[in-house]
Amino acid sequence: ARDGGVLRHAPAGVTADLRSPVQVRSLLAAAGVEVPDTRAWRLEEFKDTSPLVAALLEWRKAERIATTYGYGWLDENLGPDGRLRGAWTGSDGAAGRMTASSGLHNMPAAIRRAVIAAQGHLFVRADLGQIEPRVLAAVSGDPALALATQADDMYLPVATELGVDRPTAKVAMIAAMYGQTTGHGGVAGRRMRAAYPVAMGYLDSADRNARAGRDLRTYGGRLVRMSGGIASPARTAARGRYGRNALVQGAAAELFKMWAVTVRARGPALGARIVLCLHDELLVHVAEEHADAAAALVGDCLAETARRWAPRGDVRLIAETSVVRCWADAK
Repeated sequence: ARDGGVLRHAPAGVTADLRSPVQVRSLLAAAGVEVPDTRAWRLEEFKDTSPLVAALLEWRKAERIATTYGYGWLDENLGPDGRLRGAWTGSDGAAGRMTASSGLHNMPAAIRRAVIAAQGHLFVRADLGQIEPRVLAAVSGDPALALATQADDMYLPVATELGVDRPTAKVAMIAAMYGQTTGHGGVAGRRMRAAYPVAMGYLDSADRNARAGRDLRTYGGRLVRMSGGIASPARTAARGRYGRNALVQGAAAELFKMWAVTVRARGPALGARIVLCLHDELLVHVAEEHADAAAALVGDCLAETARRWAPRGDVRLIAETSVVRCWADAK
């Protein structure tokens, strides 16, 4: 059925095995779409003008779900009660984020419809907002950037400070944290130096140390090892970009885990349990009559975490919270 949704857009009499890149390329050529390969990014430019390409890109998403999260995955990972449980690792990779087995961290949006609270229960879903720039303000101690975090949308005061629109301000912030120096992001990022010199100095210091092969430590003290020795200019620059971002992502991971631990410690009073940690998002399972109280508790735990993690008190951390029965309904 999935294949048919694509092949109905093919020229009459033309068919192909959609799992074969060679045959897919021939299929596209027969439909007038000439491409050197069938990578998704190359096909994106044709999706608005070719129904075949649009259907093919959607087919790939569905095929990936069917092969990765198909019957074999269900048989292997679901318990006799129909619930999915994965093993968790508390600190994995350079960023120090929590990771999980059983596909929990890569679950596509379409599968979220199957994540449903038990009878008489609801989910409290909470997601940290604009976490990386807010973390940068905290770990760098930049008073101007800390002031911007007081806004619900901190990119708006940043935009005013830089004299640009909000989308450009967001690009500037991301460029600063990821070390982008060329293009639109690079131009916008250079404006950050005058507006937020303390934050930029913090990132630049991490960049220099990483380029030199010196190990870094996150805000929480975790060691980020950097490979030393002589490297090509391109690899040295990449090492610098990696270092500056690792300190922000690493601190954000530490903040998130401290928040999760606090929710886990306070939740039992309401019978609330964390059932999923996904990047910067918590999913808490609680009896329906305690859902509103649990939503308030999650916010209180973030405030408590902020007092411990960023004791200066000048950086505002926010979370978007919703109460839902199905994970897919969370906004």
